[in-house]
Amino acid sequence: MHREDEAVFLKDLLLVFLCAGVVVYLFHRLKIPTVVGLLATGIVVGPYGLQVVDDVHRVELLAEIGVVVLLFTVGLEFSLSRVVKMATMMLQVGFPQVGFSLLAGTLACMATGIAWNSSVFAGMLMAMSSTAIVIKLLADRGELGTPHGRISVAVLLFQDLLVVVCVLVVPLLAAESGQHHSFLWDVSQGLAMVLAIIIVGRFAVPPLLYQIVQTRNRELFLICIFVICIGTAALTNMVELSLPLGAFLAGLIIAESEYGHQTLAEVMPFRDTLSSLFFISVGMLLDINYLMTHGWSISLLLIAILLLKALTATVPSLLAGYSFRTAVLAGVSLAQIGEFSFVLAKSGLEVKLMTADEYQLFLAVSVLSMVATPLVLAGLPRLIDVIEQSPLVKSWQKYTPPEDDSIDELHGHVVIAGYGFNGRNLATVLKELKIPYVVLEMNPQTVRRERAQGQSIYYGDSGRESVLEHVHIEKAKALVVAINDPISARRTVQLARQMNPDLHIVVRTRYFTESFDLKRLGANSIISEEFETSLEIFAHVLREYHIPGNMINRLVANIRSDHYQAFRGQALGRTLLSFTPDGNLDAQFESCQLAPHSHAIGKTLGQLRLRNLTGVTIVAVKRKGQVVTNPAADLKLELGDVLVLLGQPEQFETAIELLELPAEGKEDRPA
Repeated sequence: MHREDEAVFLKDLLLVFLCAGVVVYLFHRLKIPTVVGLLATGIVVGPYGLQVVDDVHRVELLAEIGVVVLLFTVGLEFSLSRVVKMATMMLQVGFPQVGFSLLAGTLACMATGIAWNSSVFAGMLMAMSSTAIVIKLLADRGELGTPHGRISVAVLLFQDLLVVVCVLVVPLLAAESGQHHSFLWDVSQGLAMVLAIIIVGRFAVPPLLYQIVQTRNRELFLICIFVICIGTAALTNMVELSLPLGAFLAGLIIAESEYGHQTLAEVMPFRDTLSSLFFISVGMLLDINYLMTHGWSISLLLIAILLLKALTATVPSLLAGYSFRTAVLAGVSLAQIGEFSFVLAKSGLEVKLMTADEYQLFLAVSVLSMVATPLVLAGLPRLIDVIEQSPLVKSWQKYTPPEDDSIDELHGHVVIAGYGFNGRNLATVLKELKIPYVVLEMNPQTVRRERAQGQSIYYGDSGRESVLEHVHIEKAKALVVAINDPISARRTVQLARQMNPDLHIVVRTRYFTESFDLKRLGANSIISEEFETSLEIFAHVLREYHIPGNMINRLVANIRSDHYQAFRGQALGRTLLSFTPDGNLDAQFESCQLAPHSHAIGKTLGQLRLRNLTGVTIVAVKRKGQVVTNPAADLKLELGDVLVLLGQPEQFETAIELLELPAEGKEDRPA
């Protein structure tokens, strides 16, 4: 590259990233995903836009490296345990979603006269959804842990695994009929190479990385990682397989070692930067004139693909036992065409599986589907609320509870909506205390498994009146909403309050900002994970500075009583007053319950002489629920007394050993 060419390339690169920064910032303000902003940047600066960059090939060179790094990180994030955990959902929803999308796309293209191999290729492109966009949207909305979030993640993982298969299939589809035998031999060689890379890599890479890590040289570690990535990609390229496939295998090998997480952390900045160039380069290839002149056909095809892809995930989700709301949200979340389809499309264009016009049509529909997804999802929950109230949907999804006579006897019970970590723990405690309860859960597999173990759990959406009627919400004493879907939580609270005005409703929510809506809808107690975590953090910090426990408790109580206004600067000053911690305060509190065999039972505090013997002071005695503070020396100790001790940490062990010494003639036996 000549010096003048280098200057032009650097100028183009600078302008590309400058424009990308501006566009992505604007899209962020509009709450549109970054990937869409990068595609829009390419459209604006490319040869069909403002022509800021006229030589797309230079940018594409770096973009291809970005694709290699992107597939490398996909391999690093791949986990066999993760696949096993989601296997059921992947087979129930992911397999039919991909299969029906592929079949529908193939048949539709063949009906228009397109060759069978190109039709199958088009079906492959349509089957993939955007991992980048869906995960970003779910994370921003706090819905990754919701039922439809879990379905979406499982399907996306299944699609990511199939990308490797698609990369292998593209050359086979492109081969002419007379070359199939020769190509199958080449593919056999390629698969043998893939198997050899995995086997050799599993045994050779971990010891190599161990030696590199021992040097504690970050630069050397990073160089070694890139050598493994590019080297493996070069090996696959030697047998006429793609570079991205080799990069995926390299990531997979490292992911199975103990260095996978560190490698992912090191590579992420490179992936984000270089893969952004790939999306920009794709946007550069979109012809605005083609978009304008074929607007109607593009719009019709876009609507058809969005509806079809939404159905291919919605229907399997319904058949798997999920609710109408969950199924529709999952289906629409996966309705767009994904970024890996761009990778496949470029390969298909090179091997003549699609024409230049077809490629432009694909780009236009794909980009618009990505833009449409966040816009449609924004208004979808309200639309589902309206649809669910229609007589047709009500009759179709009429709730038919399982036959169980024991539930009719419930009165003054607790209804738990959601059987995640919080719901499971609460159910365990209630069962131990013999407090009646019933659980509502939307995961059919969980319900089936837990009912088989005798758990009082039922499948049902807590936001539906018929479900709450079945668990006798009108006779319940408390409702605990521990579900991850904010919209369903609000609907559950509102409906439960209408059905039982005296019900005590406790809601666990992820974000502090959701508390106000829940309070307005009728929740009595709202546990915000975000808020409670912040309280726990500053309480731990204050303990390290020896702030007295009563002061910390008073501070926490004042913050809660002020309706969370403390973080706005209205309560902290009043609570702390003029207290100044003593940084040299080392004394701590400990407690000790007198065992049945203890020689201290029947003696007075004065007779024990605990302070003289150990340096520890008894500052309080708890007896039968009553606390005696600053006890007198003549207080006689009894069985079961809990002594509150004040002293140095190293003194407690001696004091407790002294208190646990057995009385003469008494053996050490449990209470």
